[in-house]
Amino acid sequence: MPVAQSQQTITPFSIATWLFFIAFAVIFVGTLLMTIGSLSNAGTMGGGAVILIGPIPIILGVGPYSTVMIGLALVLAIFAVLFYFLLRKRTAR
Repeated sequence: MPVAQSQQTITPFSIATWLFFIAFAVIFVGTLLMTIGSLSNAGTMGGGAVILIGPIPIILGVGPYSTVMIGLALVLAIFAVLFYFLLRKRTAR
């Protein structure tokens, strides 16, 4: 009598898994390129941030372009809060 062999099928990665690996690689390469680029241009750097803790904003800035960066961060923070309330209102319906 012939013995039945168990068949094992190797399933390839799904498309979602491949997209995850590709996205991870692109983010990793982008971070690496940004790090290398910032090391070569260490002359004039500036930045700003707005941290919202509840209704209290904490505003930080350093460098020659800090006022521009703080203004941009403030506009983006206001946009994010408005977008949050807009989505919250739509989901409440």
